[in-house]
Amino acid sequence: MSAQVKQKEDAVLGGGASSLTTREAMAVELAERIAGDPHSVTGDFWETLKGEFTDDELVELTFACSIFNWGNKFNITMQLDTDGTTYPSSMEYREVAK
Repeated sequence: MSAQVKQKEDAVLGGGASSLTTREAMAVELAERIAGDPHSVTGDFWETLKGEFTDDELVELTFACSIFNWGNKFNITMQLDTDGTTYPSSMEYREVAK
């Protein structure tokens, strides 16, 4: 992994968002809002995004965030594992009684 990518990944995962550009930080916030509660993507936040991104970029960002979230929910529901990859295997999925 290149040092530049690692620095950005560390910033996102480690909370050092100050090393991100404004656009990068806003894209991360959009992704977090979509993952946590898409209703939190308010009109005000959307207007702020429109100050940094074109309509086409917002469609691409929203689609990418949505498809990754869909994949996460699919993998969790199917309790898929990572056998045969370089990622750790024997994943454990928590269960919540409803």
